[in-house]
Parts: sequence; C-alpha cells; structure tokens
Amino acid sequence: MAAQITAEDREQVRTLHAAGQSRNAIARAIGRSSSTVSKIAREEGLRFEGGARVAPATEARRLDLAETRRQLIARLYRRASANLDRIEADEYVRVELLPDGTTARVRSDDPPAQDERHHSQAIGSYLTSAARLAEIDAGNGTGEVRSMLTDLARGLRAAFADDEGEGDADGG
Repeated sequence: MAAQITAEDREQVRTLHAAGQSRNAIARAIGRSSSTVSKIAREEGLRFEGGARVAPATEARRLDLAETRRQLIARLYRRASANLDRIEADEYVRVELLPDGTTARVRSDDPPAQDERHHSQAIGSYLTSAARLAEIDAGNGTGEVRSMLTDLARGLRAAFADDEGEGDADGG
C-alpha cells in the first residue's frame, strides 16, 4: 500500500512547483511517484504546463500576443476615428455608379442616412472589438464586462438610430 500523503509532501510540491520544476523532477526530489505528485497538484490547484523548460517560451509568446493585441487595439481606434472624422467632416464625398457604368464623385454637406448608418456600425464594431481585446489583458473574462468603449459604441449606435428616426419623420 502506498504511503499517506503528508503535509510535508504537499508543501514540497507547492514549493518546487513555484520554482518551475516539472512533475517528474518534483517526484524525484520528494521520492514519490509522478502520479502522486499529479494528485497533490490537482488537489492544490496547481497545473503543469510543460514544466520549467517551456516556461520562458510560453512567457515570451504571451508577451508577443499582448503586444499584438495592443497594436490591434490602436489600429481599431484609428479606424473608428477615421470613420467618425469622415461623417463629421464639413464636406462628405462619395462615389456613385452612373447608369452608363462610369463613376462620379458626389459632394454633400452631410452623408446620406445609409452611409451614416454604415459608418456608425463600423465605428461600433471597431470599438467593441478593441474593448474585447483590452479585456483579455485586463483579465476581465469573455466580454461580459462593460467598459467605457462598449458604452461608447452603444451610445453611438443609439445616437445614429435616433438621428435616422428623426430624418424619416421629416421626410428625409
């Protein structure tokens, strides 16, 4: 029959795990089987993710992904800002396809309602995506956490929906 797991065994597993030792290295160090070390680790809420030999690579990958997310967030903000700048500009320029198959640049004071709606949807999408990426690094979970960006995207959608409703009531 296997020896009882002692408090000392548990303490050694916690200490060696914190030092980055692999399951097998811990088993050798405390003179227990790797399955016993696994049992102790599971009961203590410890995980072995490839041991100490891959920890630096895992950390480097985590940092690379965090930097990639940071860059994507900045790009999404720029896209949202560019769309907002376009619909708020003094002059709105769009390209229309003419019946003969050619195109013409049309300038107006304001974008047509459909264009404004498309821009507002794009802005909301960019801001929502940026917020979700930011939540990953903040450790806030799967997107259920409300953030300033999410609230801003919702507010923009609501504002544009209200503007469209007013335009329809006025016949425009």
